Amino acid sequence: MKALATSEGTRAAAAPNLPTIAESGLPGFDTSVWFGVVAPSGTPADIVEKLSRALNEALKDPAAAKLLGAEGLDIKGGTPEQFGAFIASETKKWNDVANAAGLRK
Repeated sequence: MKALATSEGTRAAAAPNLPTIAESGLPGFDTSVWFGVVAPSGTPADIVEKLSRALNEALKDPAAAKLLGAEGLDIKGGTPEQFGAFIASETKKWNDVANAAGLRK
């Protein structure tokens, strides 16, 4: 079996020579798998910031990076605002895909 492209929006660190589907002729294609940590609605902002700082620091730990990298995961990290915007964009993208496919809630 030979990999032709990755479905992520950017090249994966585990396979840097493997082009993305977007690079291969379908601009904007991105079906990345992602993981994140969220808190319940109404969690005080100072608690959210404290958790965010701690999680981002943990992601910088070489042992964590090694473990996640071994699973083929690329570490992103970021702010709560960036993650909220990312979740909103993913929700819109997949809602648009479902609507285009004629799927209903």
